[in-house]
Amino acid sequence: MKSKWVFRRLSSHLSPRTSLPPPLKAQNFRGAPSQASALVLDHVRVSHLLSTCGREGRFHLGSSLHASIIKNPELHDLGNEDLFGNCLVVWNSLLSMYAKCGDMRGVAKLFDEMPVKDTISRNTLLSGFLRNGEFEMGFGMFKRIWEGGVRGVDKATVTTILSGCDSRELSHVVELMHGIVFRGGFEREIPIGNALITSYFKCGGNGWGMQVFNEMLKRNVISWTAVISGLQQNGFYEDSLKLFMSMRSGSLNPNTLTYLSSIMACAGLQATNLGRQLHSIAWKLGIQSDLLVESALMDMYAKCGSLEDALDLFESAETIDEVSMTVILLGFAKNGFEEEAIQVFLKMVKAGLEIDSNVVSAVLGVFGADTSLSLGKQIHSLIIKRSLFHIPFVGNGLMNMYAKCGDIVESIKVWLWSLRLYEEMNMEVVKPTDVTLHSLLHACSHMGLVKKRMKFFDSVERAYGINPRTEHYARVVDMLGLTGRLMERIGN
Repeated sequence: MKSKWVFRRLSSHLSPRTSLPPPLKAQNFRGAPSQASALVLDHVRVSHLLSTCGREGRFHLGSSLHASIIKNPELHDLGNEDLFGNCLVVWNSLLSMYAKCGDMRGVAKLFDEMPVKDTISRNTLLSGFLRNGEFEMGFGMFKRIWEGGVRGVDKATVTTILSGCDSRELSHVVELMHGIVFRGGFEREIPIGNALITSYFKCGGNGWGMQVFNEMLKRNVISWTAVISGLQQNGFYEDSLKLFMSMRSGSLNPNTLTYLSSIMACAGLQATNLGRQLHSIAWKLGIQSDLLVESALMDMYAKCGSLEDALDLFESAETIDEVSMTVILLGFAKNGFEEEAIQVFLKMVKAGLEIDSNVVSAVLGVFGADTSLSLGKQIHSLIIKRSLFHIPFVGNGLMNMYAKCGDIVESIKVWLWSLRLYEEMNMEVVKPTDVTLHSLLHACSHMGLVKKRMKFFDSVERAYGINPRTEHYARVVDMLGLTGRLMERIGN
């Protein structure tokens, strides 16, 4: 197959960035119209502006609004019984704005200054802590709410806590919340059940997620989608598709996210025929043009080896974004079209699209002896600029790229830098992961450092509690065999 497409329409395809309207000028925040504008900022408009500032990350505009609100008692005076409800909405909107902008110090300070707080205030603070990775603070806040009595915990509190549980390390928190759901009498609430299902699957509790689903007296499309998506994300592609088929035969119609998860399950199974059927259904329902569905279909075809179909979708797309470009780049890379993959990468850089670690790793993987070393060095600079070097597979890809291009000196420099990062992790008492071990074993293999490699391998389980996986042992056996030390090692 030959690449048959060009990027002439790339700039016109790129998604427009959302932005706020031009700043209001000479605005009188006390409500009196000025010559510049007759807009009266009441509680509703102020809350809407604060919401927009939080959504768009406009911290400075939001803090300016905060200053104007403080100058106007009608917008913030919680002591006025007639305005109490409206003013509390403004205070809570301020909390939400600061939280969404990542200023948790400002959130905590504002929360402490509030003379009156309600459940929304507490849930907003709680959500802010979890959204910004302050799990200890967030769970500490929840503990104080819970100790105040079950009445202080509402359905929003439960779903807020569950929304922050998205890793295996937090599986015990999901189990705790599951118990609180029963104690609080929320077990019949569909949104609570959906939140539990989602969190269980995100934290690796697949069996518990299925049990919650099976025990629900009533389910909605979100319930079904949560399980179908959860199974797909955890690699249970066949189970995910079976449940999807069961849903389609029932009374509930799948939504866009349901189809999206099912298409991704087809990609995981490389089930081309079923993927084509889902593509046909998506076209009939008019959801094919949805950016996520379109990108998922491209990815499905690329992973199934049907790159022509992926390219046809790409060419007909009304909008090209980072996701669709990345999918096509990875499709080229995985199907042996190295030059095309590099060209897509260059177009992405030129267009100013987001370049993440997966894109960099994919393009480094297509480098060979005939590939331009100067381009590789430019990618190296990009990696440093984007602060991607600390990601193990990016460092490995960079080291391999230099080695394939014949620059062993630079490859050694990259390895030494990786080794320095490892030593800094030790100095800072940061626990390395099995990915770190794999990266270092790979680096030592390139440099032929048998003793250094065996030192890493022998120490990680004792020092860090890391259980070597099959690929780790394979690396060690491969190197010992190549250096003629396999029998020597076994003899020891």
